[in-house]
Amino acid sequence: MAKSSSPTPSASSLRRFLTLGTAAARIGGSLLGQRLFRGSSGMDWQPVGHLLAQVLGDMKGPVLKLGQMASQWQGVLPEPVAQALGSLQNRVPALPFVHLQSHLREVYGADLGQFFQHIEEKPFAAASLGQVHRAVALDGKALVLKIQYPGIKAICAADLRQVRRLLPLGRLFGVSAEQLENIYQELSDTIDRELDYAAELQSLQRQRSHFAAWEDLRLPEPREDLCRDGVLALTEEPGDCFAEVGEAAPAMRERLAMTLVRWLISQAFELGEVHADPHPGNFAFTPEGQLIVYDFGCTQYMAPSLLSAYVQTFLALQSGSAEALERGFQALGTRQPRSAIPWELYRQLQSIIGPLLQPGKYWDFARESLHEQAGPLIASAFTAQDSLQPAPATLLVNRTLEGHYWNLSRLAISLPLADLLETGIASRESPSS
Repeated sequence: MAKSSSPTPSASSLRRFLTLGTAAARIGGSLLGQRLFRGSSGMDWQPVGHLLAQVLGDMKGPVLKLGQMASQWQGVLPEPVAQALGSLQNRVPALPFVHLQSHLREVYGADLGQFFQHIEEKPFAAASLGQVHRAVALDGKALVLKIQYPGIKAICAADLRQVRRLLPLGRLFGVSAEQLENIYQELSDTIDRELDYAAELQSLQRQRSHFAAWEDLRLPEPREDLCRDGVLALTEEPGDCFAEVGEAAPAMRERLAMTLVRWLISQAFELGEVHADPHPGNFAFTPEGQLIVYDFGCTQYMAPSLLSAYVQTFLALQSGSAEALERGFQALGTRQPRSAIPWELYRQLQSIIGPLLQPGKYWDFARESLHEQAGPLIASAFTAQDSLQPAPATLLVNRTLEGHYWNLSRLAISLPLADLLETGIASRESPSS
């Protein structure tokens, strides 16, 4: 959802650098002053979160995407900062339509009436790289137009350079250098994917073809005759906001949860590609209980070797064998060469997660709060930082899994998660698949 309009984001590298630099200086000065006068236990993070949300929301581009990503890093950032950045998931300041018209007229021609009966000037959704406007095609079909911001590619190139220069600021929040580098790489890869509307269109078409028979899943249909460079034209698929799904009836939440998990598993094991942007703004549901999925700009190819490594790690968590988990993390590429094996962390992981992944076990997402049980893991994970670091190929997958853990927590139902996963594994291993 869009909120009140923001100023046109500058495409000037110097101006954007100065904006980021000024914000960084204000945050750094505030944190330093608080630590001197209050100590680390008396830090007030609320003003920092508010400033970050305001600056990043107005700037758009990769820095806004970074803020949206950061809001999902549960436990990494202070809670007030994470909450403020979380507002950027579905309340991004919109850009006035007049700033998009020149691009629309460039790709469609001066007379937009030759293609559309109407385009709503007020966007109903705004994001880091573009915003979405409702429209009506000449044949009367209700559409949405996903339109990139003017000059966004130049903005992205400039921002990525500045973000790398300002990464050390993350150390003020207690984020390690390794985590910061991984965050930058994930940001860069995500931006490249989301700028490629042609690839997004192809991804959506693959999904629609593969899941055409699924009655519980609805995906927008592209209007290829109206798609242009920097503009995607899709059928409008209205639904209720997924962020409010907790208010739905238990039977509907169970149906939605089953559809969501089966869809994720089928993508990985059958399609070999996963929708990798799990924030709730990309999902909705109908009164009949159908799951609607939007925005296929961020997808992750699941190489057979990567998928096999995740399966191996899943089976190791089931088995209770620390040695098997060590082999699984080696297969994932997360184990650092010539480093100590974190046996204690392995045992803790298996004691917390292993019981939830047993055959026949229903994982109750309403009661079994894994993020609360994982408290004892923090110290062990910190100690194991030199031994375990996420491999680049796992970053987006891990973020997707984490995001859907929170989506399932919103649904607050019980699922036979291991049984569903084993069905996916069996379909992959079947000679007929």
